[in-house]
Amino acid sequence: MLNRTQQRLILAVGAAVLAMLWFAGNGKDQGTTDPLNDEAASEQTPASQPRGVPRNGVLDPVSIDPARPADRLPEYQADTILNDYRDNGGAADDRYRGSYFIVEGVASGVRRDENDAVYLEIRSSDPNQVVRARLRERQICGPGTRSCVVEQRASMVRRGQKVAVECNGAGLVDAAPLLVDCLVRGGAN
Repeated sequence: MLNRTQQRLILAVGAAVLAMLWFAGNGKDQGTTDPLNDEAASEQTPASQPRGVPRNGVLDPVSIDPARPADRLPEYQADTILNDYRDNGGAADDRYRGSYFIVEGVASGVRRDENDAVYLEIRSSDPNQVVRARLRERQICGPGTRSCVVEQRASMVRRGQKVAVECNGAGLVDAAPLLVDCLVRGGAN
């Protein structure tokens, strides 16, 4: 057991250490811009920075595919795409078909069709409707450009998990929006 003098000394040293840590962390010039909320800072990712590596816990809205330009991609929720097709199929086709964009939602499951194509089904607010994302055979499975086969990447996705895919819109097939050439983004790790 420590006597009263030793206890006070330990308390004083602990307080001094905490004060030094606080001053060291708060003494730095934090700048006046917030990179998460600054639109100009997030418009482009410099070519020197690797894609597919999360910054501040999220991926930048640029393609993780190194073969694509590092331009900012439009981001949509799966519900938005489904509702656009319900409201006006022609306008939705003009907006999504042939465009490359990011779709976010909650995974309903991973399925394989009769042609051995692997689909990620993304849940919508309608329990009977999903947005189907046909996955590429080669996926980006790690930081940088480490690739793997679709089965390895699809096995990382769990039902009920938030997911994001980047895809080309392919219209409406069997009353469900179809996305093709999809890469599963970092949310499935």
